[in-house]
Amino acid sequence: MFVLGIGGFMHDYNCAIVDLKGRRVAMFEAERLSRRKHHLIQKDDDLLAPIRICCDALGIAPRHIDVVVFGHADPFPCKAWLKEQLGHRKSYHEVDHHLCHAAGAFFSSGLESASIVTLDGFGDGASGVLAHGRGNAIDVLERLSDQDSIGLEYTRATYHLGLGGYGSEGKTQGLAPYGQPTLYERYMEQIEILPGGNLRLGAQLRTQVSRLAVEGGYLNSLLMNNDFLDEHLSRRIDPEPLTREHMNLAASIQKTLESVAVRLCAIARERTGEADLVLGGGVVMNSSLNGRLLAENYRRIYPLPMASDRGIGLGAALYHVHQVLKEPRFFQLDSVFHGQSFTDRQAEAAMRRAGLRVVRDGDAVETGAKTLAAGGIIGWFQGRSEMGARALGNRSILGDPRKAEMKDIINARVKHREWFRPFAPVALAEHAADYFDFPAGVADLDFMTFTTPAREKAKELCPAVVHVDGTARLQVLRSSDSRPYAALIRRFGELTGVPVLLNTSFNDQGEPIVESPDEAVRTFLKADMDLLCIGNVAGYKS
Repeated sequence: MFVLGIGGFMHDYNCAIVDLKGRRVAMFEAERLSRRKHHLIQKDDDLLAPIRICCDALGIAPRHIDVVVFGHADPFPCKAWLKEQLGHRKSYHEVDHHLCHAAGAFFSSGLESASIVTLDGFGDGASGVLAHGRGNAIDVLERLSDQDSIGLEYTRATYHLGLGGYGSEGKTQGLAPYGQPTLYERYMEQIEILPGGNLRLGAQLRTQVSRLAVEGGYLNSLLMNNDFLDEHLSRRIDPEPLTREHMNLAASIQKTLESVAVRLCAIARERTGEADLVLGGGVVMNSSLNGRLLAENYRRIYPLPMASDRGIGLGAALYHVHQVLKEPRFFQLDSVFHGQSFTDRQAEAAMRRAGLRVVRDGDAVETGAKTLAAGGIIGWFQGRSEMGARALGNRSILGDPRKAEMKDIINARVKHREWFRPFAPVALAEHAADYFDFPAGVADLDFMTFTTPAREKAKELCPAVVHVDGTARLQVLRSSDSRPYAALIRRFGELTGVPVLLNTSFNDQGEPIVESPDEAVRTFLKADMDLLCIGNVAGYKS
């Protein structure tokens, strides 16, 4: 039996297929094909395109799919179109949006039991759930109303700051350490956390989300405003300068989010008696929040790497397989590399079409490490692409972290984005604790989902990856990682004495992460990079 989960009907359209007999999972995101970041479904979209990618990965055709599970109970016109295209002889089901967030995280975690907290903007009338996961079952303890959404308030603050709407919340997180949380107490006066773990927002924060969502979701401007923000600060219109007041608002909403989420997770732990915590929903993409939870003495913390709606297709499929069909659990997400891969021949052809000077020396690691050690910036493209919003070494732009000015160079001349945006360090497991401070064994840091304090050694030797507040969104490569990425970091360390690299996603401002060699070449040509490595093929600008 093949079970197809489909999600992202409001944004981030994606799918996953679970092969029950072969115990295999394939998944893919539409934005990697459409080149529209956070892929919002449009009238003429080929909605089967990501499904075909998953089918190809499993060696099947769409006709072989037996069950289709929609990760949203709200009515979306595209559901009827999908049924028409996939065929009415299949079995069709719907799963509540936040159960999909919970299922994707819990059934991927490898944990037999855990407390589960999902926090999101909104979906199917809710903004999150507190739940108890045990074996094949997820029992919902509290369902948070979409009118009382702390996640949506974070998005509203982002919009009010002129940083963008949905999908731009990471900018607010990056800006927050530059300010002081001057509005924190006023925010908390508007937020009541009930003993059972539910939320009640005050009149200045609440809105009729369900109605407005139907009328346009995150594109509805009425959804993006409230009295609280209007009262305390005029909305900034880009490119107006960022002032101290803007930085203070960012700091205030970040501290508010952390306070609320930490308390909700504590209540979930109290109610379930579980020392292990599983996290899902778009709010969980906030790595500073996740880092804050590392200090709360959980035995294990697992945030789904694709915690936003990018993981809804996976959650819908796993919910049906385990909670409905009662199939034994077999899947643990130890890798997010489920995208497409390309040959050296395809890479060389793409480079030559664009007029790059091509070298096939078969040693991308040595070439890349020497370029980085000399202060160069490289585009690094290897193997299958990553699922999710974070580049984890297969579609990355890499730089030398030893130079503090590298942060400003890459922001301005490579990524073409705001000056305050931080970059992530990547380190090998055997060296990471020398540079960064994190509790051993509590969380898997391979997915770049946690912010951790930087040690003095990191601040001194790799300042380009330490944010203004002394933290870093760290990726720690497992000792078993055999990818060229790990070998590159190791060789860079041998050449420089610093086994840490600066890593950011291989994309330009406003674009999805590159998927194909042609896209990598186009981005390379637009950016101030020195070297492009695709497989074993090196490309240089003529």
